[in-house]
Amino acid sequence: MVRRGVSRIDGWLFDAYTESEGIRVWVLSPDGKHHHFLDPWRPGFRIAGTPSQLGEAKKFLGKRGAILRWGTGTELYSGKEIEVLEARVPLRAHKPLVEELKRRDFSLYDADIHHVQAYHYERGHFPTARCSFEVDANTGRLLDWELKDDPWALDYPMLPLKTMHLALSGSDTAGKIDPNQAPRGKLVLTYGDIEHELEGRLEEQLQTLAQRLRQWDPDLILTEWGDSWLMPQLTLWSRKFDVPLPLSRDVKRGVTGGGGRSFYTYGRTVYQMGVRYLSGRWHIDVKNSFMHRESGLNGLLEIARIARIPVQRAARSTIGTSLTSMQMHRAMLDGVLIPMEKQQAEDFRPATALVVADKGGLVYEPDIGWHEEIVEYDFTSMYPTLMVDWNISPETVNCPCCPHNKVPEIGHHLCTRRTGIVPKVLAPILQKRAAYKKMSKSISPRARIFKARSDAFKWILVCCFGYLGFKNARFGKIESHECVTACGREVLLRAKEAAERRGFKMLHALVDSLWLQGGPGVDYEALRKEIEKESGVPLATEGIYKWIRFCPSRMDPGSSVPSKYFGVFQDGTLKIRGLALRRRDTPEILKRLQNHMLERLARADSVEACRRLVPGLRKLAECVKERLRGGGVCAEELAITMHVSKTPEEYRGNSPQAIAAKKLAAYGFSLHRGETLRFVIASAKDPVKEWRVQPLALLEGPLEYDEKKYIELLERAVEEIIEGIKKKRPRKLPEALLLPLVFD
Repeated sequence: MVRRGVSRIDGWLFDAYTESEGIRVWVLSPDGKHHHFLDPWRPGFRIAGTPSQLGEAKKFLGKRGAILRWGTGTELYSGKEIEVLEARVPLRAHKPLVEELKRRDFSLYDADIHHVQAYHYERGHFPTARCSFEVDANTGRLLDWELKDDPWALDYPMLPLKTMHLALSGSDTAGKIDPNQAPRGKLVLTYGDIEHELEGRLEEQLQTLAQRLRQWDPDLILTEWGDSWLMPQLTLWSRKFDVPLPLSRDVKRGVTGGGGRSFYTYGRTVYQMGVRYLSGRWHIDVKNSFMHRESGLNGLLEIARIARIPVQRAARSTIGTSLTSMQMHRAMLDGVLIPMEKQQAEDFRPATALVVADKGGLVYEPDIGWHEEIVEYDFTSMYPTLMVDWNISPETVNCPCCPHNKVPEIGHHLCTRRTGIVPKVLAPILQKRAAYKKMSKSISPRARIFKARSDAFKWILVCCFGYLGFKNARFGKIESHECVTACGREVLLRAKEAAERRGFKMLHALVDSLWLQGGPGVDYEALRKEIEKESGVPLATEGIYKWIRFCPSRMDPGSSVPSKYFGVFQDGTLKIRGLALRRRDTPEILKRLQNHMLERLARADSVEACRRLVPGLRKLAECVKERLRGGGVCAEELAITMHVSKTPEEYRGNSPQAIAAKKLAAYGFSLHRGETLRFVIASAKDPVKEWRVQPLALLEGPLEYDEKKYIELLERAVEEIIEGIKKKRPRKLPEALLLPLVFD
């Protein structure tokens, strides 16, 4: 029964953001209506130190309106419980107070967590959670609430979202390249089955857009290039022409967010676009959302729920941000103090110890050439499974209490007395993903949704190992990273020995996968079970190949490339890694050619059958050559996509991307480090360097391209597939395979 003067709101927790007096919460009800209220929540943090330091902090914060109380917390690495001063301060005062305390060298904990995430941690709910709220009808403030959802639920109901799509149309390049670097087409709105291209003068287009926003009132606006161009431009035009655009439901806030940034990671410079958030409504730029691109909206919402990150932020966050949020929430539940920054440096070790420990995953170089009767096994989520099974976490490595529990080969040891934060986070994710994978193979009409959620978790599990060794990871430590790779090497060596004892030959092994050569009639499932039993890690059969080719290095034909191979499974499915068609900088015309060649080869049941197809493959290539010679191609087919590692003015050489970047800059286009650009090779060896390439954004008139250079690239792509196929190599099966295969 609802009390007098109290409004009850049932629905999904749709959006939340900070205001001066608390958190503004938006709720989407089952009938599609939206409601909002204020939760007068204050962010908190904890301070540790000597009694005199804590006394000084209490005096300082007490004068500034903080709500204080004494408490205890557990140190992450020592596991000791210590006394802390807990402070709650107004939202607007939080940042300056934390900065001042940090300047005074206080030990701060829980102090730099994103406010809305901290709000979800403390309240116990999460984005898109089904809840019931009681709100003061007079003040619009939250009085009470009840959670009616579970983040670990598998088959939960979806929100009744109204979605509008906003993009650019026009030329071949408009909408495909960042509009900051290309011609801009017209605005196109899509809502349900309605597609509406805005016409008229710019002011009239804005008026039409405003009208459609009010009429359709979408919950979600999906855009292409919305963060980098559309939203900033719409905001600018709205002010210029004095046409209010209700992009946010909370019109007082409008569009919020900031600019992009360039950073260096994994050997290359990456540009991360700026963000443009709406309030009371979601905006997701599909060009700026890895998670949406890889797993769609269903996968994105799953991660937002588990990580307790607002949906718009989760769409643009790295996997590391989502993983860290899960770890911080787990730490908060366990009473562990969350340090503001990574505080644990790498342990000092002699160089000899580093050589032993820092080996990475095991790679067994493949036997170059064409092979038959090959099985590929993959260890299912091997590294996350090892992290859970071995209890590998930064605070459990080299603990003072369990020196006996040694890690194979490297000398580190792991705690057996307390479970680490990392395993606690990963264990339920592994379980939930396994459940989703099983559900995705059912005949349920929601199977596609379950697959999307499983795919989202895949990326969390793929990245969790690398993040464990990331130098800035809050819950990372290089020694824990080394423990995982050491355990992984041990597992792969056990698998190799188990297979070889039964007469199989290992052709290739790559971290968590292995390729074994058997013979006709071999029971591969029995072998899989035996290896799984001996290794202790779940093992899946990726497939049995009719044939497979391990490719040599182009720079050194005598050496193999571990991640460059292609083959066809017994069901006709192709598996391709490392070929030109998988590379970003390969023109589309060559990607299609390689794909057609491989589709032809997939029909062959043996290497000998592949050899007989070679003349037909060369004819395919000749047809493409004729198109190139005759001018029957378009710019999109010839475009080469590359990253720029510098700003245009920083380039000193004359590489193709440097020339293209400088030409774009000369025409007034904006380009940042790490962004991609697309260009056509116009005249590769022209003495006038500016004429060597032409960015797609600057193409005008008849298409001009370097026919000779593209044919050279084509021949290289063809040879990448058929090279070595005519070389017959005698093959002798291992003696053990000539006898019946018996497992004990």
